[in-house]
Amino acid sequence: MKLSNLVAFVREYLIAISSFLLIFLLTLFIYSETKKKALERNEKLFELKATQATQALELRMRDYMQILVGAKALFVASDTVTREDWEQYYSTLKLEENYPGIQGVGYAHIVKPNELPAHVSRLRKEGFKDFAIRPEGQRPIYTSIIYLEPLDTRNQRAIGFDMFSDSVRRSAMQMARDTRKPAMSGKVKLVQETGVDEQSGFLIYLPIYQDNAEPEAIKERQRLIEGFVYSPFRAKDLMMAIWGSNFNDLDIEVYDGNRLGENDVLYSTGEELYFHANKKRELDMLSTLSIGNHTWRVYCSAKPSFVRSADTELPYFILLGGTIISLLMFFIIWSLINTRRSNSLKQTITDNATAALFIIDSNGNCTFMNPAAEEMTGYDFKEVQNRSLHEMVHHSRPDGSHYPAAECPLRNALRNRKLKQAYDEVFIRRDGSFFDVSCSVHPIEDGSRDAYAIIEVRDITEEKRAQQAIIESEARFRTMADNAPVIISILDIWKQSVYVNKQWLDFTGRTFEDSINFGWQQVIHAQDVAAFEEQYNQAQASEAGFRAEVRMRRYDGQYRWMVATCTPRFGADGDFLGYISSTIDITDIKEADRKVKQNAELLQKLFVEVPALVGLVRASDKQYLLANPLYRKLFGNRLLVGKTLHEAHAELAYQGILEEIDKVFSTGTHYVGKEVPLMIDRHNDGKLTQSYFNMVIQPLMDAKGKPEAVLIFAVEVTELVKARTKLVSTNEELSLKNMELLRTNNDLDNFVYTASHDLKSPIANMEGLSNMLRDILEGKLESEDKQLLDMLAEAIDKLKRTIADLAEITKVQKGLHAKVEPLSFEQVLQDVMLDIDSLIKESNAKVEVDFQMKDLLYARKNLRSIIYNLMSNAIKYRKAEVTPEVRISTYLEDDYVVLQVQDNGLGIKKGQEHKLFDMFKRLHNHVEGTGIGLYIVKRIIENNGGRIEVESELGQGTTFRVYFKQVPVQAPLQSQQV
Repeated sequence: MKLSNLVAFVREYLIAISSFLLIFLLTLFIYSETKKKALERNEKLFELKATQATQALELRMRDYMQILVGAKALFVASDTVTREDWEQYYSTLKLEENYPGIQGVGYAHIVKPNELPAHVSRLRKEGFKDFAIRPEGQRPIYTSIIYLEPLDTRNQRAIGFDMFSDSVRRSAMQMARDTRKPAMSGKVKLVQETGVDEQSGFLIYLPIYQDNAEPEAIKERQRLIEGFVYSPFRAKDLMMAIWGSNFNDLDIEVYDGNRLGENDVLYSTGEELYFHANKKRELDMLSTLSIGNHTWRVYCSAKPSFVRSADTELPYFILLGGTIISLLMFFIIWSLINTRRSNSLKQTITDNATAALFIIDSNGNCTFMNPAAEEMTGYDFKEVQNRSLHEMVHHSRPDGSHYPAAECPLRNALRNRKLKQAYDEVFIRRDGSFFDVSCSVHPIEDGSRDAYAIIEVRDITEEKRAQQAIIESEARFRTMADNAPVIISILDIWKQSVYVNKQWLDFTGRTFEDSINFGWQQVIHAQDVAAFEEQYNQAQASEAGFRAEVRMRRYDGQYRWMVATCTPRFGADGDFLGYISSTIDITDIKEADRKVKQNAELLQKLFVEVPALVGLVRASDKQYLLANPLYRKLFGNRLLVGKTLHEAHAELAYQGILEEIDKVFSTGTHYVGKEVPLMIDRHNDGKLTQSYFNMVIQPLMDAKGKPEAVLIFAVEVTELVKARTKLVSTNEELSLKNMELLRTNNDLDNFVYTASHDLKSPIANMEGLSNMLRDILEGKLESEDKQLLDMLAEAIDKLKRTIADLAEITKVQKGLHAKVEPLSFEQVLQDVMLDIDSLIKESNAKVEVDFQMKDLLYARKNLRSIIYNLMSNAIKYRKAEVTPEVRISTYLEDDYVVLQVQDNGLGIKKGQEHKLFDMFKRLHNHVEGTGIGLYIVKRIIENNGGRIEVESELGQGTTFRVYFKQVPVQAPLQSQQV
């Protein structure tokens, strides 16, 4: 019977028992392991926090880069970005709230020297009366800051600044332009600085290319660059916004670039630079961040307060505290199980309850109630609709007396137009039963004479019962506290004890009446009272918890070291009520801690701080004397000290490294190895892993000049070797892919050429049959039949022109290496004018010629095709009732011969220029054409190393400029004669 009861108890409280056993066993394990790892605790905590600080900086900078990507997307998604668009985009981001620390988000536009006057004039018209690009002077290119938000006093100083004039900024902008990725500058002084609280600064740039292009080649990126979206940063403001007060126990120094000189400091938490201090701090870490193709070095060192706070968790405290926690967890879960079992029905009702909603009009009549309200009151909406809500659910008080409608808070809130929130009331269900509710009344005015009110009602019957349960829970807590194996006391906001448990009374030997109020001051050592009260006051000011170590007088008069953990208490409404303190005796722990620190200090300084693999082997028996943590970790933390090289590293036999160590022992000559390959058993499971190391094996000589020991110093470079190998493999794959794409492109051109050639004969047959049918039925056709034949003939003509265009495209592709010859622009133009003579006469077009460059080396058919398409388009796309005027000219610009064709025709809308060169794309459909001419022109020009540009204004005309990468004709002719 007893056994069955025990089994039933275990089954019923399995979770509580399992939690107790799990926490208690874990406590025993941590207790034993903590002794072994006491030396490593501070270092790991520091590394974790230093890594968090570095990662916080890196993640925030990634966020800022994403902000710039979003700004670039604004340009991509919009034809034109105005200053108002930019201001609205910035305000939408709410950067000061979400990402504090950024100085602003701006846009710098690329300005060529010939565009400078128009650019300055436009900015002055926008309200910048004194706008000018700074610094003054002539340069090949300018980058003018035109947008920068927020446009405060600091940022206004930057408007018009040419960042390309500064070498540091220019280097970052060129990197962004050539890589299409964000690039960060080095350390600079921002133009926003006013001389007050000056800080180091830096900037991040992201390029924007013309026509929202994403060019692949670097030269194309340099040619098409239009501007940069960027963000300036003041280093101190940024770092304080990122780290705040989360890392007050660390000193952080950020160095710009790979060098760590004092002049390279971008930011430091204090004036002293601990990296350059004569005596390094006990805990420090140097990290490298690569952000936007730029390098930062982050040096973190721990303040003395960090070392003290990180080393307070000691083995005996863990054992005692873990035991207490496991018991508390058992009792809490045990209590919860009992409570849950007894209140399961109540909890189910509470979990499924939802708020009830009513709407009443100005007369107090109900006009709406949701299903939850129907369920709560028992009424159907049809029964309540347009009836007084007060008379239905609020007509009587709980004592049965009548409740006048004039006194009803629900109707008065509507009448007074005042919000009434969360006040308790009693409602009446349909069956006449009363129930407690919490009501909120929200009056609504929509501008009409009638007013409405939304009434939100929540059944708080269960909440009131829960309040009673809390009172009972407090009684259970007192019982549990009296039986807990720790000293517990509760203090109010005036530092007076309002409760102490039985362990307090047993330890101090005082009565409960003597212990409450300020009785604790009589127990703490007089020398510790002031420090304890100061720490208490500081924690209370921020309503935070704290830990304090003090001496307390035991019942026998002896003072014992105690640690008190004070946790803040809060009421249901969040008000601070004081502290609950748990205290344990740590006298024995402090003594053990003193001995552990004394014995471990020397070993920690020698090996723990060395960021490399370090081992020491004795010469007489070739046994390990020492091995640092990184060295042991490499070999799976196996036991090394006291074992010989062959005993400790059986897997290294016949790999050559043991033989090199033997050679150092025998010759006394050091060994240096670079990228030495070794098969390592990293996890002691027999599985060998290929690894690479840079190592030095240095003999330590005795007084007679013979090796006494050997120092092994190594750095693992496995990831570096693997990365280099992967890079070689990737380059080979890219080469194969390129060859495959070339073959595919050639096959596609052959297919288009063959298809266009083979379709000519069937189409000719169709045209002949159509003409024959027309001749045979001449005179017999109805008007509708003639219209069908005309439509068929027109379709055949369009098909013939399309096939001819496809053939022309193939010829252009196949004619990449067509033979060039000296050509005269005048002769080619005359040939073209003969072909379009009828078009010129029909439109009365005027053609003006100005050929400053007379000749050109080019393929004849290609140059003729270019001039023909540009001239014919200039006349065809003319404005009605306006005589067409076409001006064709040539001139030399840098290394290009430029052909310019300008007309006064229809023009096109801004932002549609790039669509002109799309295949089969036509922006004016009232003129006959296929939309392939300009596509062919662009292919011809780009295949021969040139480019074509277009400027157009709707209703004003269009200008095409063709840039031929070609020297004048005379130069090659003279070289041929020589």
